[in-house]
Amino acid sequence: MLSFLQGTLQECSPQHVIVEAMGLGFYIHIPASFYFQMPPPGNPVTIHTFLQIRDDKLILYGFRSNDERNFFKMLLNVSGIGPKIALALLGHLSLAEVASAIAQEDMSTLTSIPGIGPKTARRLIYELKEKLAGWQLEAVSGTEGIITDHWQDVQQALTALGYSSQEINRAKKNLRIEEHLNVEELFKKVLFFLAKH
Repeated sequence: MLSFLQGTLQECSPQHVIVEAMGLGFYIHIPASFYFQMPPPGNPVTIHTFLQIRDDKLILYGFRSNDERNFFKMLLNVSGIGPKIALALLGHLSLAEVASAIAQEDMSTLTSIPGIGPKTARRLIYELKEKLAGWQLEAVSGTEGIITDHWQDVQQALTALGYSSQEINRAKKNLRIEEHLNVEELFKKVLFFLAKH
């Protein structure tokens, strides 16, 4: 129904964006990692979208590529996986990492995602392993709109996701943060640490 949306970014957080197009403000749920690829508000954006119709609600989800959107839809077909868990999975891992974890039956990576326990991880592997075989992933650029102060951006995103300053500071102390990490990689590394500890 709505394949993509082009407009002006009005508001941006790790959970949602608001995009103005044709005089309308669209509230779009996004994976947390997509937040770091957004330009500053006031700039044009293109977001691949999926519209979910639920009872009396229309809910819009946004992604950086067709592949990511299609994978989100595939996840929703797995029993026990709702939009919240599907977004968490795509917010913590790249598509290639998810596909690899499923193909290699890597339970520890899958269960490190909040909301995914051993049963759900097994179901993901069982239902998606064959479907993902030979999947060709689009190359997605992750450098647009990245701000230089990586840790500050990551800290803001983690706070918005509900992590306490104590948890965030513990992660900062315990992780050896390489300078070459971009902000999205750093965010995923910290999320992985917090999920394990």
